[in-house]
Amino acid sequence: MARWNASKTAIPPERSKELEIDIRDREFNGLSEEDLVAVTPRLRLLASAAKASRIPYEIDHSEHYKLLVRAVSNLLSTELALFTFAQIIDGLPTADVAWDRRYPGLSGAHPIEEHEDICPGVLERARRFRADFDPGILSFDPKPLRAFRKAAPGSRLFNTRLIELAAVAMHQIGTLLFQLELRMHDGDIERISQWSEESPGGERGLPLRPTLFSHHGYLDHDVYPDGVADVVGYWAEDRILGGVAVFDRASEQLAPQFPPNVYFHSCRQRATHRYYQLRDDQQQALLDFLLAENPAPSAAPIPILADDGNVVRVDQEQALVRQLYRDVWERKPPTREYLKLVSSRPRSTVDYPEYKAFIKHINTTSDHGVEGGDAGGSTEGERKRKREDSQDGQT
Repeated sequence: MARWNASKTAIPPERSKELEIDIRDREFNGLSEEDLVAVTPRLRLLASAAKASRIPYEIDHSEHYKLLVRAVSNLLSTELALFTFAQIIDGLPTADVAWDRRYPGLSGAHPIEEHEDICPGVLERARRFRADFDPGILSFDPKPLRAFRKAAPGSRLFNTRLIELAAVAMHQIGTLLFQLELRMHDGDIERISQWSEESPGGERGLPLRPTLFSHHGYLDHDVYPDGVADVVGYWAEDRILGGVAVFDRASEQLAPQFPPNVYFHSCRQRATHRYYQLRDDQQQALLDFLLAENPAPSAAPIPILADDGNVVRVDQEQALVRQLYRDVWERKPPTREYLKLVSSRPRSTVDYPEYKAFIKHINTTSDHGVEGGDAGGSTEGERKRKREDSQDGQT
């Protein structure tokens, strides 16, 4: 085996694979706090190596290049993307957007309430950024990029990798804008971002997040190659697409030419916190928009949020074991304490739509009575049926 120097960013491929397997295996029963501390540097190494290996899409005037640029441009043309990136330029999300998260990390009379709209001049700055945007600044993981370039346009492999590259583009643009530190907000951004409610006893409220531009599932800035800027990138991707795009890597390894539909991991207030697989019609609508020539921005099917028809779902705590991710380092494995906490959490029909059918079945059964139950608890319908049966027996 090749020598591996932990002080170097580059990781030999065979060692990188060992790290991935080790990290995935540890999630079955959760980690101890000590194990999590030990795993974190490994994830950081993988993340750093992943960034170092990224390559730009060289302008080759191929059909593939044109279609990728078109997909990114079509997403950027939407008002949703414009408003999302404008908030990063401003330096703060608007109050409505800040609260529009399943787990917003906010409490009490948070001063973000003061920020009802983005500041004057920000939208114009965002429009200029969009008009001047050069897709050549983007860089990608070489594996999905090569797969995209080799795939036949219109094939499942081409379509899946196109969605992946477009999602990465939205993430990277959000990351870049945050790193530029434009922060056009007319006010004290730090005061709002770092505010935390105190209890009467002087205890602090919810733990502070590194930024208000955050998705509850992607907060590991101590792992990400671009730190807090990557946290912002995941937030931007989620706000634009409807969720962070992740992939069934296990199934892709078994049948590389026929990858399953994409999964989204959303952070909207009234959306499921579970990973949900896009239905065929949802994925096709997204692809149709990405590939369309000069589509009306209002025709964009984004954000794509789960409804009862998205029946394929996975608990976020099990995603790593199931190899559902874009990058193995994007989320730390959960601890045993966290899994214990989650197991006691009430389950909502928003997250488990199959419960609706179960509840409906219970209610229907109750409406029609339950055989073998207490006669005193029979419904009027059950009593009527018994009377009719009795009359039939007398004829």
